[in-house]
Amino acid sequence: MALRIAAFVLPLGFDTFAVAVALGLGGVSPLRPALLFAVFETAMPLVGIALGYGVRHRFETFAVYAGAAVLAGIGIHALREAAEPEGGRAAFSLGSVRGLLLAGMGISTDELAMGFPLGVQRLPVGPVLAAIAAQTFAVTAVGSWLGGRLGAAPQRRASRAAGMIAGAAFLLLGALLAAERALSGR
Repeated sequence: MALRIAAFVLPLGFDTFAVAVALGLGGVSPLRPALLFAVFETAMPLVGIALGYGVRHRFETFAVYAGAAVLAGIGIHALREAAEPEGGRAAFSLGSVRGLLLAGMGISTDELAMGFPLGVQRLPVGPVLAAIAAQTFAVTAVGSWLGGRLGAAPQRRASRAAGMIAGAAFLLLGALLAAERALSGR
């Protein structure tokens, strides 16, 4: 069970790290984005998890394949973002309530989408959300701290590499879930 949770949570960490490094380069202190991202990235999967649970009960096989497709879509999106000339990362302003809300929503869209396959897989919600919160806080704090100490070129490379790893991991997870279902004969 712990390996399945880690398979979902770790790619999210790479994606968050890519954004956090960019924030650090912009001079943002680590605590504010770490707290903000942890709150949003922990709350957003709940919508997808509820949807995934509901769909699985009615259309189990379809739901598993749909969840795998969602993960592949997240992977493709992450790879496209990482391949863009400036890493595809938008600048976030954390200086106002509006900026905080927009940044939180912007960083957590992957978690919203990730919730559906999490719900389909019937992973325990409490441990999943705890793992997401812990990794988000730690990765954001470390990434923004590190980004503040890197120059622009190393920061872009680190951010791009993290985005590529996240994208590849999401694609692989989607493929593994689809293969697992196909090989199970259900």
